[in-house]
Amino acid sequence: MWPEIRPSDRWLGSVVVATLVVAPALHPHGATLVFVLATIVLLMRCLAHPEDLVVAARRAMALLLALGYVGMLAACLTAIAIFPDPGTPAGIAPPVGPFTFGPAALLTLLVIVFAGDTGAYFAGRSLGRHKLYPLVSPKKTIEGSVGGLIASIGGAALCAWLLVPQIPQSNALVLGAACGTVAQIGDLAESMFKRASGTKDSGTLLPGHGGMLDRLDGVLFAAPVFLAWLIAQS
Repeated sequence: MWPEIRPSDRWLGSVVVATLVVAPALHPHGATLVFVLATIVLLMRCLAHPEDLVVAARRAMALLLALGYVGMLAACLTAIAIFPDPGTPAGIAPPVGPFTFGPAALLTLLVIVFAGDTGAYFAGRSLGRHKLYPLVSPKKTIEGSVGGLIASIGGAALCAWLLVPQIPQSNALVLGAACGTVAQIGDLAESMFKRASGTKDSGTLLPGHGGMLDRLDGVLFAAPVFLAWLIAQS
């Protein structure tokens, strides 16, 4: 996608992204510190061999985008998974099942996003007439987007009932709508990158599915929204 990126950059970037993902489990501010230090190191690497200033700048921007877009957003998933239980409100039955609050909250986020993907697919195929954003994603329709949003809200309500009763149903509807909307924006953003670079798939790990990032783009965008809501409620 970016020919300026060197193999050593890819390895270093992969290590930093993996470190960002686990950092919240090590320290509350771990991801922020790793991101700041990695930014300095990567910019120093780009400055060390500036054969062409334009190439060096593009290389730096691509690396930093990868850290922020993938690493920092994925770090929010870890923060959700380890989020402390706020306690079940009085008068509401405690959750039943094998999940503690953090994993149940993460599962709720996944259900919201994946239900939205499924709802958008079927609503778009059966009802789709009006294009949503043909410049970026020619197949997506407004009807599919609305169907996906409804499915996300339904998924949030279902999870609030079965998995996380700590989340009131009224809040779950708002949370589902917010995360479902941002997840669709994340899907469009990833499509923008692929279309701008002339790339069909973001990777080869999931053949026929557009790559792993294509499956998780909505999850990555929705994660900080979900985490922000948890923090606001705590």
